[in-house]
Amino acid sequence: MNAVEIKNLTTVLNGIEVIKNINLTLEQGKFLGIVGPNGCGKTTLLRTIIGSATPLSGSVTVFGMTPKEAVKAHIFGYLPQNQNIINNFPARSMDVVLMGLYGQLGLFRWPTKKHKQKAYEMLDILGMSGLGNATFSKLSGGQKQRISIARALINNPKLLILDEPSTGIDMVGQTDFYQLLKELQNQIGLSIIMVSHDIGAITTFVDEIACINKTLYYHGNPFGALDRQVLEKLYGRKVSLVTHSDCCSQCDKNKHE
Repeated sequence: MNAVEIKNLTTVLNGIEVIKNINLTLEQGKFLGIVGPNGCGKTTLLRTIIGSATPLSGSVTVFGMTPKEAVKAHIFGYLPQNQNIINNFPARSMDVVLMGLYGQLGLFRWPTKKHKQKAYEMLDILGMSGLGNATFSKLSGGQKQRISIARALINNPKLLILDEPSTGIDMVGQTDFYQLLKELQNQIGLSIIMVSHDIGAITTFVDEIACINKTLYYHGNPFGALDRQVLEKLYGRKVSLVTHSDCCSQCDKNKHE
């Protein structure tokens, strides 16, 4: 069974056609990167997949279910671009992870000892086992992202969806973050969809890339997205591509030192 199947998908928001006639399939256990210019419909596509935006036409199925059915079955782990966690809110990292259970627990039910044990397991998997009692607002950008992923994974989803997850993280932290996602994919068989603005950085981590600017221009091998013709169709003009290598990490380290 495929993780996601999108057929002839068109979504309209506030009378504006945001994405048009998109066809896309993601196999179970694969890591898909979605790239494109700002305002091209990437976030709208994610919202349509998780059922928070209703398509004008076409269809989306997630592990054979409609998006609403998939939400009820806790198929999704979702990390939005704006997480709405107030920076000065005095929540512990553990509290933030347990927020991922609120949809399952409902109102006026407190997490049990079993739920808390599960949260500790998630923190351990994400390399944050010593920070369960740390104040979330005082963590670094990379640590906050790991805690947020722990929150998204606590319900054991089959599909993790991330919208620009590396925003606010330096180059070294971004590389570590992408490597972490790859490890999660391999260790627990997680299917992943990640929106990113940095096409040059993610090509070595994802299994395939979808290039979107209202409609789908390319879907396939990550390095095929670096083709000059694909880039010019995607961004509408000639572009200069910056790619990252191991020396970037060393340069960033020297800068901080």
